[in-house]
Amino acid sequence: MIRRRLRALERLVGFRGSVLLFLALWSGGQAVRLAWPDPAVISTPSYLYLASLAPLWVLSIPWSVCAVLCGVQAFTVTDWVAFALTSGVLVAWAVIYLIGGIQGAIPQAYWSCIVQVTVAGLILRLSRWPDPPRDT
Repeated sequence: MIRRRLRALERLVGFRGSVLLFLALWSGGQAVRLAWPDPAVISTPSYLYLASLAPLWVLSIPWSVCAVLCGVQAFTVTDWVAFALTSGVLVAWAVIYLIGGIQGAIPQAYWSCIVQVTVAGLILRLSRWPDPPRDT
């Protein structure tokens, strides 16, 4: 039953739309993680650095916007804004971590930078793939 519903959803949104739905899930998770952080991680170097820049709930706003935009544009033909914004937020996040790493505030920040830039690059590549022809 779940498999049938997932296939119906993919037929509705297509390949690109399904990618955007996954990005909506990820971006929403990032927003929740920042807006309501687990007390066990608030004292980690990364969270302390991020909180020194702005309240964590403020830092969750770009991720929330990405989540909503990806969720909406998954069902539209014009979806480039969601792909571009999500990639941009990831690159901005990488820059924030890079600066924190250079300042010595975030240990091994280079790894977060690599992950964020790699995912941004993958998103940009996926955004150029056309939807395959749909079965009728």
